[in-house]
Amino acid sequence: MSTSVTAAGRELIAEWRHVESCVAAWVLKLVELDRSGQWAEDGFATCTSWLVAKCDLGWSTAKEKMRVAHELERRPVIRDAFVAGLVPFTKVRELTRLKGLDDERDEKFVVVAQEHPVRVLEARVRNWNYFNGQDDKPSNLDDHYGLRHEHGFGGGLGRLVIEAPDDFISRVVSIADAYNDWLFHNGDPTTLPVDKALKEPCAKCGDDGHAAHRSLSARRADAVFDLLEEVVLMHQSKIDPEASALNVTVAYEDLIAGGGLAATEQGKTLTGEAARRLACDAGIHRIVVNGVSEILDVGRKTRTWNFAQRRVIRARHGFRCAAEGCNRRITQIHHIEWWESGGDTSVDNGVPLCAYHHHLVHEGGWTITYNPHTGVTRMEGPQGQILETEAQLLVAS
Repeated sequence: MSTSVTAAGRELIAEWRHVESCVAAWVLKLVELDRSGQWAEDGFATCTSWLVAKCDLGWSTAKEKMRVAHELERRPVIRDAFVAGLVPFTKVRELTRLKGLDDERDEKFVVVAQEHPVRVLEARVRNWNYFNGQDDKPSNLDDHYGLRHEHGFGGGLGRLVIEAPDDFISRVVSIADAYNDWLFHNGDPTTLPVDKALKEPCAKCGDDGHAAHRSLSARRADAVFDLLEEVVLMHQSKIDPEASALNVTVAYEDLIAGGGLAATEQGKTLTGEAARRLACDAGIHRIVVNGVSEILDVGRKTRTWNFAQRRVIRARHGFRCAAEGCNRRITQIHHIEWWESGGDTSVDNGVPLCAYHHHLVHEGGWTITYNPHTGVTRMEGPQGQILETEAQLLVAS
């Protein structure tokens, strides 16, 4: 870090260096905590979950801290530079993304980190990994190959990120362009292909520059979505409608009267109008609620939960495990008052638990309660541990 010509600036820089030294010591202790397994004594399934609940970190932030901590244990050159205050955490995070173990290479990149800003380091690391990984066998790329859904970026937009070999990505883009070209030649002026221009004013808006209304990236996204929907229609007999359905939670008054907001099971906020539009689709499960946590009890006096009960119980807890700090989506519905003890199979008597926390309740000596009036789920461990969460229907208020 550089210095400042002002006293106030020098003071802030000195304090920031102190903060960085504390961060370095804290991060290095994470590996010790993870290996000790002491987080399990507080009732957590992973050390990452413990960080989320006890240190009030976001899930992605906690995962990143754990990744860096374990990488530093394997990379002594980067670790020593971090501890000595030569490289801040923002740059350490990038340095630990270097593929392969090579102390000589790490030393060179530590120098780069000291001499250049983060954006330059990011580019150098990215280029190094790409250059040295371009001849890797496909099996070695599995850690990065995939598709993920990122949180919304405002205006009702979300983001799908696909990481795949360049030739595969290029093929997808070519297919989208070819599909749009076919649509254009079959009378759809809103799908203007890459190398075409409207010769006459658009029939829809009268504008001879209609291409500006839909960018190339937007037309490609439209094409990909259309083609996916086409595949679903072609293979209706093979695709499980329950597995491919979208769960949307919306307040009753918003569904009927208009306005308001709704949400998907992934936590994405929708407008009330979008929810009403989706409600027309047979592939959408509508979970209609009244107030913060009131869902119509569709229970029945049998031991087995039906599909409707499972859906509304999971919706009440944000489609995640009800235990504090747990982000797992694969859950089992647990009878709060056990069936064997006379508990019924009703919505208020069920909570979603991942396999780990379900095991804690049944075999680990933990107890669990749910208050339907306050929406609070409380787990208590045999040594007085407490995990407490509030029901969180995914309806934005």
